Amino acid sequence: METFLTLFLFIFAVALIVLVLVQPDRSHGMSGSMGMGGSNTVFGVSKDGGPLARATEVVAFLFILSALLLYLVK
Repeated sequence: METFLTLFLFIFAVALIVLVLVQPDRSHGMSGSMGMGGSNTVFGVSKDGGPLARATEVVAFLFILSALLLYLVK
């Protein structure tokens, strides 16, 4: 069971890294997140990221869930 969960954790980790790296840049670097010349701030208006952002949310949830399950099994 531990091996199964560890394998899933690894797969979800790699998928999460790939999904985050593939997403388009919307913040324009640090200046965009600090409100210097950018149209949105860190807690400003949120745009819908589409299916790629939704997939990232689902994989992140599955990653956290598998990590918790692995902790409980060990």
